[in-house]
Amino acid sequence: MSTPARRASPSRILTLLAVALALAATMVPAGLAGARTAAGALSGLPPAATPLAGGGYVLTAAPASPRPAASGSQVLRIAGPAQGSVSMDPALARDVDTAFLVRQVFRGLTALNAQLEPVPELAQRIAVSADGLEYTFTLRANATFQDGTPITAADVVFSLERALDPATAGGDATQLGGPTYLSDIAGAADVVAGRTHQLAGVQALDARTVRIRLSAPRSTFLMKLAAAPAAIVSPRDVARGANWWQSPAGSGPFRIASWTLDSQMTLVRYDGFAPGPALLQQINVALGPNAQQPFNLYQAGQLDIAEAPIDAVERITDPSSAYRAQVTTTPLFAVEYIAFRSDTPPLDDPHIRRAIQLAFPRQKVADVTFDGTVRAAAGLIPDGMLGRDWPVQTPPYDVAAAKQEIAASRYKTAANVPPIMIYGNEVEGAEALRDVVQSELGLRVEVIAVDWSDFLSGLSRREFPGYELYWLADYPDPESFLQTLFGSGSADNYVDYHNPRMDQLLREAAAEPDEQRRAALDAQAQQLLMNDDVVIPLYDDVQYTLAQPNVKGLQVTPIGILDLDSVWLEH
Repeated sequence: MSTPARRASPSRILTLLAVALALAATMVPAGLAGARTAAGALSGLPPAATPLAGGGYVLTAAPASPRPAASGSQVLRIAGPAQGSVSMDPALARDVDTAFLVRQVFRGLTALNAQLEPVPELAQRIAVSADGLEYTFTLRANATFQDGTPITAADVVFSLERALDPATAGGDATQLGGPTYLSDIAGAADVVAGRTHQLAGVQALDARTVRIRLSAPRSTFLMKLAAAPAAIVSPRDVARGANWWQSPAGSGPFRIASWTLDSQMTLVRYDGFAPGPALLQQINVALGPNAQQPFNLYQAGQLDIAEAPIDAVERITDPSSAYRAQVTTTPLFAVEYIAFRSDTPPLDDPHIRRAIQLAFPRQKVADVTFDGTVRAAAGLIPDGMLGRDWPVQTPPYDVAAAKQEIAASRYKTAANVPPIMIYGNEVEGAEALRDVVQSELGLRVEVIAVDWSDFLSGLSRREFPGYELYWLADYPDPESFLQTLFGSGSADNYVDYHNPRMDQLLREAAAEPDEQRRAALDAQAQQLLMNDDVVIPLYDDVQYTLAQPNVKGLQVTPIGILDLDSVWLEH
């Protein structure tokens, strides 16, 4: 998602010695060579849209599709977050693992289908105005919370307002996921700033109709509305107090039947889910220590789905492996990267930033240390997004040129350059960078590993001069990387990067409904970002998902497993 992601697999241990030895070899030219993955039709309207005579379009919920006859025990076993406490409050969902669980219990007006196209979910009909500013949602007549009470337009207004309101997070807006996805709504900035609790751009027209007005056209708005923080929650639940989310009447296909914090969660099917009940009867979710080493648990037959760790990929994908038929290989819209502030010494000197770019062999890190199981990244946008590759010009590996950049800096010599600080929760990439630039250039790099919750808080408060992060897109558009992570004013621009020309290109792309033209603008914006040397993309991830032979209907998309609605067990 467009939130920080904890990698589900165990820590990927970089073989730094292998990298150092590989530096003497001929470098592979940087480039993007990933498989193309279509993510929506290349047109000005969503694929299922019906144009309106006066302009604009309508999306209508598709009729329920035929369902397989699932028989026998339908109890699925999966692993949830292994570290940190889980909050099931959608407004506070800020990492991939938590958001996945939240989506099983709570849903919103829209969803992303298997092709990553935005479609109505709890909405029956969506009408979009010709100017792209006004969205009118008609709720499904049978949409209910899990206690049977109807979901109303007033509930939608309440949910969107609290997702942006700092009061939801004890007055700290940096702890909210909502600003990342809902800031396009008129009046959102005033709510986030605490100037008001009412979201001006959202209005309940009647019990089943909600009108949302944007402050500017945004071609990705319906995609972002599918994110966990935009899910609909019950005002009656929230009124119960701070821990209401431990036993909520959710709006999704599964409800929480039991939950031992940091140990085990049991979800059971909610038969009244408006789009149609799930096929599974129950999902047992291991949490905390019980969720550690999921691959080992899978091999022991204790989990039905698990992500394979990198060190097991070669073995399980071998044609002779008993697991070969159980593996789904999916290039993800996910990137591991290092980012730097450009206003903090010594990286406020562009020559130092360029020296690091020139001396760090990201291609070798991806190729040698991960043995070809991930894709080397030259830019921030992963290949396959919008059904295309994203070539970008980056400086070639050149230690001599890097030393010249240091000499051209205000520091003149490496010995005069203050230490470069990089923080992260998993810091293998930063450690590789440290070892290389210290060995090749004499620059001092300090890598600081931080607990996950503290790392998230530090990112939000802009405390880190440099950080390493794994970022999985929530929706299939370059905006989820460029605008979210480096757009001026973005809640997730953790280094306060500012480039007026890039911002202008991103604004033009946001208002452009045609994907071909939008992609051209995004490509220009990405090149500007890379030219400023504030980000070092390390690799684009590839997910290796294991599913037991009796697991059917599992959909693994380039942004991971979105839901379990379509899954059943064959006996």
